[in-house]
Amino acid sequence: MGENRQIRILIVDDEPFITQLLQRYLTPEGYECRVVSSGEEAIKVLESTSFHLVLADIMMPGMSGIDLLTLIRTQYPDVAVLIVTAIDDRETGVLAVELGAYGYIIKPFERNEILINVANAIERRRLALLAREGKGVKTSTGEQVTVRRPPIQVSARKVLDLINSGMDEAALMGELKLSAKALHSLMDQVVAAGLLKQSEVDLRSSLSPGTVVVDLDQAKFPEINKEKPIISATDAAQCIRSGMDDSALMKRYGISAKGLRSLLRKLVSSGVVEQSELDKRMSETHLWAVLED
Repeated sequence: MGENRQIRILIVDDEPFITQLLQRYLTPEGYECRVVSSGEEAIKVLESTSFHLVLADIMMPGMSGIDLLTLIRTQYPDVAVLIVTAIDDRETGVLAVELGAYGYIIKPFERNEILINVANAIERRRLALLAREGKGVKTSTGEQVTVRRPPIQVSARKVLDLINSGMDEAALMGELKLSAKALHSLMDQVVAAGLLKQSEVDLRSSLSPGTVVVDLDQAKFPEINKEKPIISATDAAQCIRSGMDDSALMKRYGISAKGLRSLLRKLVSSGVVEQSELDKRMSETHLWAVLED
């Protein structure tokens, strides 16, 4: 309990019963809690006081929990955020995690569930800050562990400007320094945030081949669609092992990010490359997109 004395938590919810319940769970554990009833009020408090964690309801009058999360990720990236959502709004909770929340808790919740999620979020924040500073991390047993770099944060506004300029997927990956998997994740998040329509993304994808057919050293697949490129599996494997990044692979074979994902899946399923080889080169592909003012 003593180790939590310095941990400050901002609770944001317009329901007094919920804020009182959270305080009743967290305060005896040593956490220093402050309560506000709206996202707008939370932003004002964050301007003058530093917090380790914000625990926010997703459905509030005025600024929603998602809006608050987006602003915090942009203006206070060192603050961890946990989202509280209703049982019938689980999809929004998942979206919150994709946008950078450290997790979501479904109402009605229990004391242990709150304490576990809060402790995990605080620990993840600590490891992320250490990783950003390049410091080594040890567990409580003294074992050295590898800390993954925090997710890449990019401006959704910049992404929209680049897309509207007509920039293709390979150029986007090069400009934003993203893999094909990361670009796909970014497009999904931009659509989920309502900044682009799915039809606009589908139209862009249709301008380049959506899938590829892998030529396993002249072994032909039946009913090959002539509009789809035929790629040598041996050549593709050599390019991957040489360190060629996703953007270069897409340019080499004239395929989209979706086509590249199809190619990589087929190379693994056919045994030409190992999944571990792909995991190694895609170890830093998760990201979120946030809006800037």
